Amino acid sequence: MIPTPKDAANVLVGKPLDVQTNKLNVASFVAQAALALRNGKPKRAFVLIGAASVAPKHPAAAWLLQGAITADDIRRKLF
Repeated sequence: MIPTPKDAANVLVGKPLDVQTNKLNVASFVAQAALALRNGKPKRAFVLIGAASVAPKHPAAAWLLQGAITADDIRRKLF
């Protein structure tokens, strides 16, 4: 049987790590919004704050929005 990340956590910590991805996702959105606001991109900042407000209840929608923002960044850098 192949060891899983939970098995590695059991070895290192003694129990599975309880990382709440929703809180981490919200913190990431807020940090990105602060950086966007600092760089003079208020529209992007408000979209990210909106994503942060949606993330706890609808994580799939938040991930979809994050993917759309990333795709837009890539599009702007390439074209």
